[in-house]
Amino acid sequence: ILVWNPWPTISMLGRRACPSMPQCEFTKDRREVADANAVIFWFATIPHVYNSSWFPQSRPADQHWIMRTPDCPHFTRNHDWKSYGGVFNRTMTYRNDSDIYMPWGHITQLYEEIARKPDTLGRHYPKQKDKIVIWYVSNCYKHLTRFAYANELMKYIQVDVFGGCGADYCGLGPGGRDCFTNHLRQYKFYLAFENFKCVEYITEKFWLNGLKRDAVPVVLGAPRRDYERFAPPNSFIHVDDFKSPRALASYLLYLSKHDDKYMQYFAWKTNPPKNLPPYKGAWCEVCKKLVQ
Repeated sequence: ILVWNPWPTISMLGRRACPSMPQCEFTKDRREVADANAVIFWFATIPHVYNSSWFPQSRPADQHWIMRTPDCPHFTRNHDWKSYGGVFNRTMTYRNDSDIYMPWGHITQLYEEIARKPDTLGRHYPKQKDKIVIWYVSNCYKHLTRFAYANELMKYIQVDVFGGCGADYCGLGPGGRDCFTNHLRQYKFYLAFENFKCVEYITEKFWLNGLKRDAVPVVLGAPRRDYERFAPPNSFIHVDDFKSPRALASYLLYLSKHDDKYMQYFAWKTNPPKNLPPYKGAWCEVCKKLVQ
């Protein structure tokens, strides 16, 4: 399986990226294209209009070409998709109806991680958090829906803004991640506001910044039903449940003063749902699709 135009986060892609399926081998070496059963193309850097010279110059009849994107349709709107008719025969996206399912996070992997590192969360936990709401945001386009909502919310509750649009920017790399984690540990709630409201578009803002860092995510983006389908039960607060930002602010202030109510949003950690769907990650999903 060849990754034609690698994205930054797979700089260390190993040949056995899916250990449970050793028959699958991965590579970023374009010289191996003729032997590849599948070629993965990262959407972000393909030409806006199909240009055959950018792609492999030969294509075996049984070779799968997979279009991979983690982003919502807003980011694909400027491409001439008619020119790409018949080019790709597989999709690899965050949508559950993709040929290859590649979500930003997965409930099964989340519970597996908890099992490896048993949770030590106790009733004292809220007392370690002396601040209420944090928003870490770096896409500063003010026309986005989330800014209007956040600005109204800030009229009724203190929201500390960090990132490229706020008071402090932690940067990239390990040091930046530690900085960000240290910020989050002080807060009870994290605004997991997506850039766009797209079906099933639930990114690292929810999975990593919220659930994995022990801040209750307050979500704006995909419909509530999508969070209910994919996330642990009662692990989030959805803005659609409130008639106004003011009503949401009142609820967050209430929870911040009642530890027992706040802690109910962490009960999911010790009560995994029965029959969790099997999921070993996107690389293994590619393997499964090719082996089927």
